[in-house]
This record gives sequence, C-alpha cells and structure tokens, in this order.
Amino acid sequence: MNDAELLHLLTSDPEQGCKTLVTQYSGLVLAVIRRKLGGVCTHEDMEELSSDILFSVWQMRDRISEEKGSLRSLIATVAGRRCIDWYRSYSAKPERHTLDTAERVIPNAALSPEEAAVSAEQKQAILDAIGMLNDTDREILIRKYYCGETAAEIAERLSLRTGTVEMRISRAKQKLRAVIGGEEHD
Repeated sequence: MNDAELLHLLTSDPEQGCKTLVTQYSGLVLAVIRRKLGGVCTHEDMEELSSDILFSVWQMRDRISEEKGSLRSLIATVAGRRCIDWYRSYSAKPERHTLDTAERVIPNAALSPEEAAVSAEQKQAILDAIGMLNDTDREILIRKYYCGETAAEIAERLSLRTGTVEMRISRAKQKLRAVIGGEEHD
C-alpha cells in the first residue's frame, strides 16, 4: 500500500489503518531503534519503544500531509527523535536499584535457626532469579516489592507509562515463577 492510500486508511478506518501502519513500518522503526540504541536497549525496550513510536504516528494521523514529505521519512524522523528522548531519560535516571538494594531491604525477622536457614535459601533463590532479568525489569521489581513504590511512582521515575510498568511487572513475575516455581504471591 502506498503512503497516500495508507494515510487515507488511517483517517477513514483508524483501526485497520493502525494495523496496516504497524505491518508496513514496524521493520523500519525497529531498524532505527537498533541503530541508535542497540547496545543500550533490551529487546523488550525496543519492542515497547517501537509500539510507542507507531502509536504516536497513528495519533497524529489527522495532521500528516504528503506535501510535507513521505510517510516513511516522517516515521524515521519520529523514531530517531524518540530514541534520543529515550536515551536521555535512561541516562539521566538518578538512582538505579540493584540486587544489593534488595539484599539490604529484605527483612530478617527474629527467626529460629532452622527458619533463618530456610529464609536465607529462599531469599537467595529469589535474588538469583531476579538477577536473571534484564536491568529494567530487575529495577522495576526491586522498586515495587522491596522499596514499596507503586506502579505510577515507578513509571514516573523511569519515564515509562504506568501500563508499561504494570505489564513488565506481570511478565517479570511470570519469568520468576518459571525459574523458581510455585504460585504467585504479591
């Protein structure tokens, strides 16, 4: 589908236009992200950033005009700028929580020696599993479960959307359950 047809579809049938936009241009967007953020960004971050970029293009569909340039150029420009914004917010984050934070925060109540040994083993298993996650997911879980921050607070600190934080928490918990086993506990 050419740009004129896609622009018409975006305004006449936004849902179908969005699907077509993603199908046609997600490869371009991911290529821009890989080129600009490949060494810094995780695969999950790239996917989320790609979705955010295409969603912003979809949101501006009523303001896009072929006279100003091709849709491909616009999308590449938006992707490049969003990558720069993402990198600036990523590198400007003041404090990143690590596994050391979690080790310091996990409480050790007054336990019997047997309970303390089991607790230490469980603590280490959890920390080992969290250590297998990517940096962003690890930080989100530590902020949520060890520092007591809400998804909205985490989203604000990490320059993410609240829904993105909640989704990443859910996915990270699934990964942890697969590694550790057992039922979900909040």
